[in-house]
Amino acid sequence: MKLGGFGFIKDYDHIKAAGFDYAELDMPEIEALSDEGFASFRAHVQEAAFPIPTGARILPVKEPLFFVPGFQETSLESYLRSSCKKCGEVGIKNILFGNGKARWLVDEGSIKKEAIFISFLRMLCEIAGEQGQEILIEPLGPKYSNYMNTVPEAARVINKANMPNLFVMADLRHFVWSKEPFEDIVRYKDLVRHIHVDYPLSYPERKYPSVQDDYDYAPFFRQLRIYDGTLTIEADIPADWSAAGADARELLMAYRTK
Repeated sequence: MKLGGFGFIKDYDHIKAAGFDYAELDMPEIEALSDEGFASFRAHVQEAAFPIPTGARILPVKEPLFFVPGFQETSLESYLRSSCKKCGEVGIKNILFGNGKARWLVDEGSIKKEAIFISFLRMLCEIAGEQGQEILIEPLGPKYSNYMNTVPEAARVINKANMPNLFVMADLRHFVWSKEPFEDIVRYKDLVRHIHVDYPLSYPERKYPSVQDDYDYAPFFRQLRIYDGTLTIEADIPADWSAAGADARELLMAYRTK
């Protein structure tokens, strides 16, 4: 299993120095770079030879979008093409689709607009597919979204969209807040392509996990014995990356054997 650290462009070198296997970075920040800024960042990534296989938060949107009147998926096409191309050039192959507020159901009739959202997903998958990328839907707990809170709910949407590069990821925090059984990771093992972990009991803070926490990570990690992909510690940016990296490796080693 590859262990990654989530951060922003300023954190890239710190994540590498902390001993992680890869970085997971924010996609809207990369997309927002000027041509000169992006060229400089791309050159730095190539020189550092430290991979960024995973990009988070495909859209810079923090308010309802997909289920509001008048939404048209084509309004995002130009942005998505630019973002996927830029991120592909720095090595991002797995694109995480969280954006819980953007997919918020605004009223009881919102779900009737699901076909529009499915159409958006297909467009996004086609654009990402041109760059050899996969889209991974992130089920989010009820404090973060009221649509696709669990892996089975995301799987239903994935089946409706029927795109070859559309998958799902599993986040410990959202399993806990949605009261979803960890066994869903095994039940949907053919769809699960990425994992997020943090200390799941705090809100809105997202602490780095530690073996000293008052939370038993063992039941979650037991479900990962069949999994050999990427696992990112997605938490608030730590004050000390070296200590955070050491805590993450200790946690992984301790619970992978229980």
